[in-house]
Amino acid sequence: MKIKCRPEDFRVEEIIRLALKPKGQYSIYRLEKRYWNTLDLIHRLKYRYGLKNLSRAGLKDRYSHSIQYLSLLGKGPKKITEDNYSLLLVGMADEPVTRDVLVGNRFNIIIRSLNETEIETLKHSLTTVKRFGFSNYYDEQRLGSARHGKGFIARKLIEGHYNGALKLFLATPSADDDSNAKKQKRLLALNWGNWEKCYEFAPFEGKPIFQYLREHPRDFLGAVQLIPKSLLELFINAYQSWLWNEVMATLLMEMGLGKITVPYGFGKLIFYESLSSEEVKYLTRLVIPAPAPKAEFKSERVARITNEVLQKEDLELKQLKLKFRIKGVFFKPYERAAIVFPRHLKVGALEPDELYPKKSKLTLSFILPSGSYATILIKRLCASSPQ
Repeated sequence: MKIKCRPEDFRVEEIIRLALKPKGQYSIYRLEKRYWNTLDLIHRLKYRYGLKNLSRAGLKDRYSHSIQYLSLLGKGPKKITEDNYSLLLVGMADEPVTRDVLVGNRFNIIIRSLNETEIETLKHSLTTVKRFGFSNYYDEQRLGSARHGKGFIARKLIEGHYNGALKLFLATPSADDDSNAKKQKRLLALNWGNWEKCYEFAPFEGKPIFQYLREHPRDFLGAVQLIPKSLLELFINAYQSWLWNEVMATLLMEMGLGKITVPYGFGKLIFYESLSSEEVKYLTRLVIPAPAPKAEFKSERVARITNEVLQKEDLELKQLKLKFRIKGVFFKPYERAAIVFPRHLKVGALEPDELYPKKSKLTLSFILPSGSYATILIKRLCASSPQ
């Protein structure tokens, strides 16, 4: 089974609730892209076209054909088109594009290289997922800053180990890096501490940090504070999301529902196969707070499990904070539904796969709420319970 063989195989479009009008405070743009992740493209629009403070609702990765919405305070250009993306002004609004206006995402996904066993698993799983939903885990895209397997940057920041955090960020290659990025990061790791050399090898976004370290060789905190706020937020979100996943998996195991185990880059995802009426009632109503000092727990059981997960990390809830202040960068106490049900889940006809001879392909279409991952749904659909 394979997904994302081509960007067109993984189409995603944001569904937003925003009143567009001829005049307004904000310019609203429709961004269609391939081979770009959202943050890199926003960075390009800022420095090449002077579009500062673009606001977004979500993040879409580079391995998709995605349509999303951005806003700009005031009036901007009507259209910008370059290789693999187009930005089109679709109207004005009195409020910006943020997560608050994102209703959900519409997906159209081609699953390729299917054999007969995988097809049967998919058919069975579709029936149970329509009836019982699936565990609302975060997937690896959310945890991408730790894909190198050397730990979470936010964990280093909690400890005040700023040198270690910088090294994870700038000089630790991962399997997902292209060959140039891997080479660059290895050179930085080899010369770590020699800030003149590191400045020479650094990519554009790393140069301000190494310039600072050339002038202040031991002020690692000062260097960390030069990391863009948006990235620091992502580092915190990644660690919080992994902790949330661990809480969810532990809960299902404790409930005796851990029938299906799917390995991923950060451990194991636990899925249930079916639920009793009482379990459906409990899990559909359950929200699990992201671990944070000000998290409020409506369930004593979830509070206890969260503390147990944190104990394995040698942490307590009150310790989930940074030792420095940047406005808006902290462990936020948001809530997340424990399970989710895909809407309008449809399956296309089975067809021969033109990319993988003697294998089959099919197309799935569905809508998920904001923040839920289509790749988690596919992991669940393609996972079989042990016989």
